[in-house]
Amino acid sequence: MSDKELFEEEVKEEAPVEIEVVERKPEPEVKEVVEKPVKTAPVKKKRVVTEAQKAKLIENLKRGRETSLANRKKKAKLTELAKQEKMVEDDHKIFEALKRKLKPKELEDENAMLKKELAELKSAKKAPAAERPKTPAPEPEPEPEVVKPIAKPVVNPPMTTRQKMKKMRGL
Repeated sequence: MSDKELFEEEVKEEAPVEIEVVERKPEPEVKEVVEKPVKTAPVKKKRVVTEAQKAKLIENLKRGRETSLANRKKKAKLTELAKQEKMVEDDHKIFEALKRKLKPKELEDENAMLKKELAELKSAKKAPAAERPKTPAPEPEPEPEVVKPIAKPVVNPPMTTRQKMKKMRGL
């Protein structure tokens, strides 16, 4: 028996087999995370500073701090003044609103009347006063002579220590 015969005999004819092809969805590709080496900054050499330069830098720093402190204080004062001015303005607005709301007509009438009186007084002051007829002054009557009685000298009794202390308190 030859090889062909062996294989032919074993192969039996079978019904054709239908094979279904299932399409696979492509799997998402997984990217591998590659760790990059961390780069360190090159170490810089420290600047060599002489004692004189160091003292000058320290002095400049001190002066700068002083001026910045002065500027901050100045700005704080300005903001405080601005706040106070704003508060005064707000108070004035509130006062005016209340004044108009409470008695607007009475106040306006009174103000108008006072303004008229003031204008009249100013115009009267500017205009020369009308001359009045001069009347002769009354003649002074002779005063009768008054005889003054002669006063007796008053002798005060001597002061006690208590009275002396009271008088000295006021000095």
